[in-house]
Amino acid sequence: MIENPVLTAVIMVLIIIFLVFACAFVYLTTPNKFRFFDMPAAYCHRGFHNDKLPENSIPAFKNAVEHGLGVELDVQPTKDGKIVVFHDLNAKRMCGADKLISEMTFEELSALRLKESEEHIPLFEDVLTVLKNVPLSCEIKTSGAGYDPNFLEGVYQMLKNYEGNYNVISFNPFVLEWFKKNHPEVIRGQLSAGRNHLGVKGFMGFALANLLTNYAAKPDFISYNFKDKSLGFALNRFYGTRLCCYTAHSMDDVEEAAYKGFSTFVCEDFDVTEV
Repeated sequence: MIENPVLTAVIMVLIIIFLVFACAFVYLTTPNKFRFFDMPAAYCHRGFHNDKLPENSIPAFKNAVEHGLGVELDVQPTKDGKIVVFHDLNAKRMCGADKLISEMTFEELSALRLKESEEHIPLFEDVLTVLKNVPLSCEIKTSGAGYDPNFLEGVYQMLKNYEGNYNVISFNPFVLEWFKKNHPEVIRGQLSAGRNHLGVKGFMGFALANLLTNYAAKPDFISYNFKDKSLGFALNRFYGTRLCCYTAHSMDDVEEAAYKGFSTFVCEDFDVTEV
């Protein structure tokens, strides 16, 4: 059989392109080198809350402490630079006020109540006093892919003297990159899923969903929606990256996530003490 030099050349070029693409993908998705750090089996999602104890409220955090459970919570800045514990960027779902948290002062927020209870949106510093030393996973909320470095520094200053083990997590990889550059001792977790949660479309949305920003953030662990999957996530499983799942709503969810390789579980809506 006479070889076709043109076909051979095309095949070789395609092989080279594939290898370059594969190497680039591995480089982009590789997380931080393994560091030893403590994480509990389970975190209570926004505190150990229920129908009577609103999420991200002081009573929900006290309930977690009383049960000896780790806590996952959310922080974001107010208009006047205070740091509050609240999940949504808008106060409507939890407080009935259709306004962004970042557009309200803490005094204005203090007039609101969580889910028609007597509880209000707490300051981060007050929550840390309540938590004392339970394991803490602090999600840093941002609008889009930008961030305010003064806000991040404020979060760090409050966390650095916390008596329990803690980590910071964010859907925004550039928040983690900031911590890597400015406070590299802090354990970092990249939040992600098979779909993008930052509202960024196009290639950047694909990159965020597939952990292609790991080269910048260098997370110590991945916190992933355990029902989703992507090529980037599959590679992190292959690398042996520590995996934390969100959000388990039952022991069946925990068992499913554990089967997929997760070792830490962010839980709500059931007795987390079972985990």
